[in-house]
Amino acid sequence: MLLEEIARLDPDKIRTLFDTGGEYRRAISGGDYVEDFHADLRRARESGPVHEGCVEEALGLPRPEYARRWTEPAFSAFDYATVNAVFRDSETFDSAILRGTFATFGPNILGMDGAEHARHRAVVQPSFGRAAMRWWTDRWIAGITGSLLARVEGRGRAELNLDFCALLPLLTITGSFGVRMAEALRLREVIERMIGADVAREDKLAASAAAADLLLPLIADRRGNPRDDLISRLVRERVRDADGTLRAVTDEEVLAFARLILTAGSGTTWRQLGITLWALLNDPAQLDAVRRDRSLVRAAIEESLRWEVTDPTFFRRATRDTSLGGVRIPAGSRVALCLTAANHDPARWERPDAFDVFRPLRPHLSFAGGPHVCLGMHLARAEMTVALNAILDRLPNLRWDPDVPRPVLMGLQMRGPDRLPVVFG
Repeated sequence: MLLEEIARLDPDKIRTLFDTGGEYRRAISGGDYVEDFHADLRRARESGPVHEGCVEEALGLPRPEYARRWTEPAFSAFDYATVNAVFRDSETFDSAILRGTFATFGPNILGMDGAEHARHRAVVQPSFGRAAMRWWTDRWIAGITGSLLARVEGRGRAELNLDFCALLPLLTITGSFGVRMAEALRLREVIERMIGADVAREDKLAASAAAADLLLPLIADRRGNPRDDLISRLVRERVRDADGTLRAVTDEEVLAFARLILTAGSGTTWRQLGITLWALLNDPAQLDAVRRDRSLVRAAIEESLRWEVTDPTFFRRATRDTSLGGVRIPAGSRVALCLTAANHDPARWERPDAFDVFRPLRPHLSFAGGPHVCLGMHLARAEMTVALNAILDRLPNLRWDPDVPRPVLMGLQMRGPDRLPVVFG
């Protein structure tokens, strides 16, 4: 049944929604940025840990369209110590700068700080902790992975970006909501409009309303007819208000969580899984080592996260006058934290620009850090672990398709491979 439902998904819609190389995605990702990405980041980091201006400006590019509306001063940080320190000092550097970016989501934890953030995060954290991963894997990840691979394993070739990487996290999240498979792509489409840098505010509000139209009936149903899914878990949780009162989570709060989870879960894991496969396919010796020794699957995933994080920049706001790396930061300034540059800091990693699955594991910053460390990091790791093991099991002798041009990684933001054309067998 699952395989049949997946087969009915519109391939043209999938291609449009997950087109890394398309004009729309390039417009919001800072350009193609295929070549010299790490060389430029290295030059910026070596010339000083903190620069005035956004990341693009520190790399010698014009200020991007999305940053031209900023009225506050902007600075960017490039080394591990500085970026890590900002993440862990939420009193001096808060997340208020994100409230406007995600205003159409409703009350959500990205723009909250301190006790408010802790109270609301506690509502959803149990469903995304390490202990919940068996539930996610058994209920959704394993079955969806198997069905997606069943569609391609008999062909001897696939475009894994669209055939697999894009669909696994989307169908996992929408499945956990109880959204019908036929509506999964529609929900992804409206979420894309909600976060689009070139989408007018009124269109974002319309997309937010469309997401509510799809999700509120599910929320109402689960209040009266709970099931073993994520929406049912969320509606039975309680949130503690500032005065200590414990109350039920509102429909609007559940809806805000759902919008946020879908945005993060169906975008970042798609591209990061693609990055992992791209890196391994470009180094057949390491791919073969991971195939033969599955204890290296974890290492391959962590190394891909360190080496090429799909969302290279996070933002914080300075709550008071301070300094970073010897640079004065006025209160109210926007601070861009370049995770990729921090993850390539030679003060922390030897040969940081090399992808090496044999590298000793050390904590990286690809899931941010401090109180706002990524809520879905364990789910992303679980999806990529199940996916990579299954691909190695079911697609033997996996290699690039020799009849198709070799794909590239692209984008300064929302980075990922433009295609993943492979042959196997």
